[in-house]
Amino acid sequence: MGVVGTAWRIFRKDLGIELRSREIVLSTALFAVLVVVIAAFALGIETAPGRAAAPGVLWIAISFSATLVLGRTFARERDNGVFTALLLTPAPRAGLYLGKVLGVTAFLLAVELILVPIIGLMFRAPLLASSHLLAPVALLGTLGYALPGTLFASMSLRTSLRDLLLGVILFPLVAPVLIFAAKATATAMDGGALADIVPYLRWLAVIDGIFLVLGLWLFGPVMED
Repeated sequence: MGVVGTAWRIFRKDLGIELRSREIVLSTALFAVLVVVIAAFALGIETAPGRAAAPGVLWIAISFSATLVLGRTFARERDNGVFTALLLTPAPRAGLYLGKVLGVTAFLLAVELILVPIIGLMFRAPLLASSHLLAPVALLGTLGYALPGTLFASMSLRTSLRDLLLGVILFPLVAPVLIFAAKATATAMDGGALADIVPYLRWLAVIDGIFLVLGLWLFGPVMED
């Protein structure tokens, strides 16, 4: 089985389990909405600074949600011994990595579909009106978190402090992704055109490319250890 076939099978497995249980997306979305509600009341949704904070609140909520998604996805694999069994198969390691990345990305995008209209409503921010510009930002920004997050989550499976290590290592690493994504979101929300957010999209694409190459290169050796 090739890399693409392995990735597709892993993705279908994770998606099928989630469609039956709805465990990860619903619990993560509830947490993310709670973060947004607290931020809305703390910042003051009736004020201009409060409305201007909407892009930052969105990506902070996404970053927290991503950590939860990564933790729950790999905890499910660890508890049932599935990940160990997958590593014992002759399936390409790159396919296993990409399949998990696709699953994490899909779960996060589902959470974002819930978050965006809620933030737009609570902060009175025109996020839905800028959805055609936010779509590529959301995709590249989510990949920028899922690519290194999947690698580090798989590395921390054997450690007792995996949740702490995941947050401590991952947040500084993906900080540029969150900054560029928040700036692009703010530009789109302020009525900017596609040309105005292209520089941010380019930076996000470059960072995603670096994370992808590093993930494909490191996942196999790390899992062998």
